[in-house]
Amino acid sequence: MQDFLTVRYRRQRLNRQLRYLYLAAVQWRRQVPVWIAAILIGVVAYVFAQGSHLSHDLFNRVYAVSPYWSLLITPAGLALAIWIMHRYFPHSAGGGIPQSIAALEPGMEKLRETCFTLRAAFGKVLLTLIGISSGATFGYEGPIVQVGAAIKYSLNRRAAQRHEGTARSFILAGAAASVAAAFNAPLAGIVFAIEEMGRIFDMRASSTILLSVIVAGLTTFAISGNYSYFGIVQVTMDNSQAWLAIPACGVLGGLLGGLACRILLRLSDRLPGPLQGWRARRPILFAAGCGLVLAVIGILSDGSTFGTGYFRARDIIEGHGASLHDYGVLKLITMFVSHISAVPGGMFAPSLAVGAGFGLNMSQLLPFLPQAMIVLLGMVGFFAGMTRAPMTGFVIVMEMTDSSAMIIPLMATALIASNISKLVTRRSLYEGQVRLFMRNWQARHGAN
Repeated sequence: MQDFLTVRYRRQRLNRQLRYLYLAAVQWRRQVPVWIAAILIGVVAYVFAQGSHLSHDLFNRVYAVSPYWSLLITPAGLALAIWIMHRYFPHSAGGGIPQSIAALEPGMEKLRETCFTLRAAFGKVLLTLIGISSGATFGYEGPIVQVGAAIKYSLNRRAAQRHEGTARSFILAGAAASVAAAFNAPLAGIVFAIEEMGRIFDMRASSTILLSVIVAGLTTFAISGNYSYFGIVQVTMDNSQAWLAIPACGVLGGLLGGLACRILLRLSDRLPGPLQGWRARRPILFAAGCGLVLAVIGILSDGSTFGTGYFRARDIIEGHGASLHDYGVLKLITMFVSHISAVPGGMFAPSLAVGAGFGLNMSQLLPFLPQAMIVLLGMVGFFAGMTRAPMTGFVIVMEMTDSSAMIIPLMATALIASNISKLVTRRSLYEGQVRLFMRNWQARHGAN
């Protein structure tokens, strides 16, 4: 009898071990699409970044031959982008971040099935690169958020369709991984997912987000190596006078960022005068008109306002911006004009470039302080004032410039700017854009 019980016990134990191994194998099999999607996001982010820089270089080479080529290239490029979007990629419109945040809302299955496909992701990349190669003030960092979320959702569609929480976790993970890969800033990707997109954040998604950020980041690291987006900035706040820059940059950045946010939301809702009807009836011609305005501003600024603003911001940070004193204002105007053209493109990098321009102006008011320090505080102040996302702001600037010694000043400036911004505008940029997008989407498509 005892031998029988021993054999039975061993058999039950063996069955439990086999069952555990089976379930573990099933779990690993389910993780394969998650890993593949994260690797693909890293590759696409690298290709997108290189395409953005090559597009910018191509435009600059043509501009160097004759500045007046921009009077043809910029209007024609924006008009072409609008034509392609309306004809082939209607679900690739927008900056990318508002669409991704809206997709997290319950009952947005139809949005996910139309705007988060590989076709929509390809269209987003293509249209954004056309806009950048035309000299418009666009960045690829916003669109890559929707592209990353689309890749993650598309490759895991069957699991996402079965459970609402799973669908949201894939969109969050794709967005976080894309920000991390685009900026080579893994912490910023995680903070962005929690702060900017985290109104419906589910802690159960944390492991998926972390895994996706790590794999996507390692993928871009393997391809391009370790680098800082805006280079390495060696600056610290080592005297009592330097601390005067924090409230100054925080208040000014909050006011300017809040004002920029208010104007952008107003323009997103409705254009002034007859411009609204013109854009609705003649979207291609309207985009060409916006391109003409951008070209004129670019020529008058000696070409400084064309493109994402990445190279100009880097010049300012490195102290080579002696001729860019009006850059912040002009770049902000071109960001407004590019936005109303309705060509898909992001405002992540352009807003940091605008902040760098205003930081340069602030450094002139505080000449006894290091210029690079004021510029960094200006960048984080304007970004936090416009987006009202202080954690994302200071983390992303810190990681992009490898300036960990500035973490406390950056943090304080971002917090001040975010609170000052509330005096100027009720809603943050992406919160307001999400409300407008969902209102328009539901008006066109109705409830799912």
